[in-house]
Parts: sequence; C-alpha cells; structure tokens
Amino acid sequence: MARGFKLTYSMVLLCCLFCGAAAGTVLTNCLGRELIGQLGYISIELKNGLSMSQRRALWGFVARQRLAEFGLAALAGMTPFAAGCFAFLSFTAGVCCGLAVSVITLEKGVMGLPYYLLSLFPQGVLYLPVWAFMAVRAEKGLDRLRLRTWIFLTVLAGAGTLLEAYINPLFLRF
Repeated sequence: MARGFKLTYSMVLLCCLFCGAAAGTVLTNCLGRELIGQLGYISIELKNGLSMSQRRALWGFVARQRLAEFGLAALAGMTPFAAGCFAFLSFTAGVCCGLAVSVITLEKGVMGLPYYLLSLFPQGVLYLPVWAFMAVRAEKGLDRLRLRTWIFLTVLAGAGTLLEAYINPLFLRF
C-alpha cells in the first residue's frame, strides 16, 4: 500500500528558502565583476577595525534596519495573507543568503563559506529563533500572540542588533 506525501507549511517555507538561495547564486553569476566588487567592499573596512563612534553609528543603522524588518514581518503576519507573505519573505531571504555566499566566495575563494558563517555569528543565534517562530506561527496568524511574546521577540531582535554591531566585527577581523 502506497503512502501519500503531505506537503506541510514548514516544508513550503524551506523549499522557498532553498529555491531563493539557488536564485541568488544564479543572480550573482549573472552580475558583472564590477558590481560584485562593490558588494564586497564592507569586509575591507571591517579588517581595519572600527572606532567606538563608528560602532555606535553601525549599531544605529543595524537597529533601524533589523527592527524595521521585524516590525514589517509582524504586520505582514497579522494579515489574512500571512502564510503567503512569509513564503515570499523566505524566498527573498534565500536570495539574499545565496547572493552573499556567492559574492563572499568569489571574493575570498575557499574561505568564503567559513567567512559567511562568521558573518552570521553571534547575532544569527538570536535572529534565527525569532524568524523561525514568526514564520511557522504565521500559518495561524500572528495577531493572536500575547503581549509578553511580542516583548520577548523584540528583546531578542534588539539583543541581536547589539551583537551584530559590537561583537560581530571582532569575528570578521580574522
């Protein structure tokens, strides 16, 4: 007797993420060498180190960016189209990851993948659970979450911005 295959929402999110990563890799290979060089200029500045005022400015930029992303994802999760929105966001996150891995690999060679993983550490330890919780929960809608859950998710995302601005550049100096 043959068993049927049931496609769950979590599988759809993973498929969107991996298809996006493949699309990002293809996109990088289609870009010109000059544009790839422009995308990889940040690592040169991080090698030289950042002053305290530059780190504060970086934290302000990162905090605005990440908390705006968090807020928009939260708002998208409260719509009737939350599952579709998070599938699209998973695809675009995959494109960004594929693009970043490809650009860093073209720039650094074999050390590109370890350097990419270092660029995600330690803030990824906080961002990943926030994103995973919101994405999986979006199937039922994020509008039913309690206030303490929102506060906890916001604190995790905020702590991730601090790690991304102050601790992550120390990892990337190597």
